[in-house]
Amino acid sequence: MFRYFAATTARASSTSRLGQRVVQSRRVLTGTTRVGQIRGMSTQQNNSLSDSNVRYTIMAVAAAAGLSLFGLAGYAMFFGPGSMYPKPVRNLLREAGMAYMRPPEKQDLPKALECYEQALAQLDALGTSDSQHARDMPHVTGLVARVATVCTEMGDLDGAIEAYNDLLERLLGTDGMRDATTQVRRLLDDSLDKNERQGILRALGCANKLAETYEARGQRSKRRSAVLPHARAASTADADMAAQWYGWCLQLVMLTYQNHFNHQQLADNKPTTQTPSFDPDTLPSYFPVDIVTSLMYNAATFYSGNAQIELAEPLLQRALDLMRHGADGDETNVCRSSILMSHLANTGVMSGNLPAAERWSIDGLALAKRFPNNADCLNSFIALTYDLGVVYEASGSLESARVQYRQAAEIATSTGDDDAAKLASEAMTRLAR
Repeated sequence: MFRYFAATTARASSTSRLGQRVVQSRRVLTGTTRVGQIRGMSTQQNNSLSDSNVRYTIMAVAAAAGLSLFGLAGYAMFFGPGSMYPKPVRNLLREAGMAYMRPPEKQDLPKALECYEQALAQLDALGTSDSQHARDMPHVTGLVARVATVCTEMGDLDGAIEAYNDLLERLLGTDGMRDATTQVRRLLDDSLDKNERQGILRALGCANKLAETYEARGQRSKRRSAVLPHARAASTADADMAAQWYGWCLQLVMLTYQNHFNHQQLADNKPTTQTPSFDPDTLPSYFPVDIVTSLMYNAATFYSGNAQIELAEPLLQRALDLMRHGADGDETNVCRSSILMSHLANTGVMSGNLPAAERWSIDGLALAKRFPNNADCLNSFIALTYDLGVVYEASGSLESARVQYRQAAEIATSTGDDDAAKLASEAMTRLAR
C-alpha cells in the first residue's frame, strides 16, 4: 500500500555510507562502509542550473514501509501456539487481546499494554530457569514486538523506542546491534539455520521500525521547538539516531547483496565490481525485491527530509532499477515506479537540477497514466503534474506552470485530495500576483 503526503521546501546537503566488494573466491565479508559511497550508486549527471538555491514547495507520494510489514507485522500478530504459554500468561494474552483486537473506537490500548507487559514479565521470569521461554525465543520476542506496536499506536514513542531496542538486543545481542557486519557474515554462510536467518530478517525489520520511530519522535520535537527551545536539541539527537539505524539497515542489506553478487560473478568467471548490478534477479533469495526497495525508499525519504539529497537520490535510483522502472507492466510495479520517479523529480527540484526534475516528472507521468483507476498511480499522477509545474515555474515558463497547477488542482479536487488541491491552488494564486 501507498499513502499520500505533501513534502516541504528544499535545501541541499551531503554525507553518506554504503558499499564494498569481495576480492576472494569464497564468501567472506571484506571491508566496511565508507562515507561518500552512496554517491557511487548514482547513475545520473548533475546538470544543475546556475541558481541552485531556489526553494519551492514540492508534492510527493509516500510508500508504506513494506520492510516493516515483512519484518514485524505478522511477527507481532502471532506469538506462537497457545499451548506454549503457561496458563497465567495465556489468561493475560486473552485479556490483552480483548482490549486490543477490536475496532479502533472500541480499543482500550492502555489496558492492552498493561496486560502484554505483565505477560512478558512473567515469561522473562520463567526464562531464567526454563530455556523453552528464553528471552530470545520467537514466542517471547513476538510479544516484545506487540508491545512496541501498541506503544506506537498510543503515541508513546518513548515506550516504542525502548521496546524496539529491547527486541533488537534479544534478537542480536549487544554486539550484533553495534555492528551490522556481524549479521552480514551470518547471512552469507550457506549453512546458517533457516530459523536463524529468519531471526536476522526480523531484526532488520525491527531496526527499520526503530529508525522510523526515532525519525517520528524527532519530527515531533522539531514541531515543538518553537515553544520549547530544548526540543530542538532532542530533535537533532533523534535525527542522528534515525540516521544511525537507517545506515545499519542499509549496511546489512547492501554489504550482503554486494558480497553475494560478487560471489556469483566469480563463480561465472566474471570480474568483481564495487557496485552490484541492481538487477532483481541477482538479489539473494532471502531478500525479496519489495523489502530492499522499501528500505531504500524509507531511508531516502528520511535523507531528503533532512536535505541530504546526495544520499536520497542514488537510493531512489537504485530502488527504481530493482523495480526495472515498471518495465514488466505489472500494475503494482508500474505505480510504485511512478512514485519513486516523483521523489526523484523532487530531489531534482530541491538540488536545482531542473532538467533532471523535468525528465523524471515526464517519465513518471507516462507510467501513472497506464493505470488511472489505481489509487497509487492516481496520487502519483497528481503529484507529478504539480511538480512539473514547479519545474516550469522555476525555469520561467509561467504559462506552462499554470496549466500544470490547474490540472493538478482539478484532479485533486475531483478525487477529494484536499491537501493537494490546496497546494496547487496556492501555486496558481502565487503566479497570479
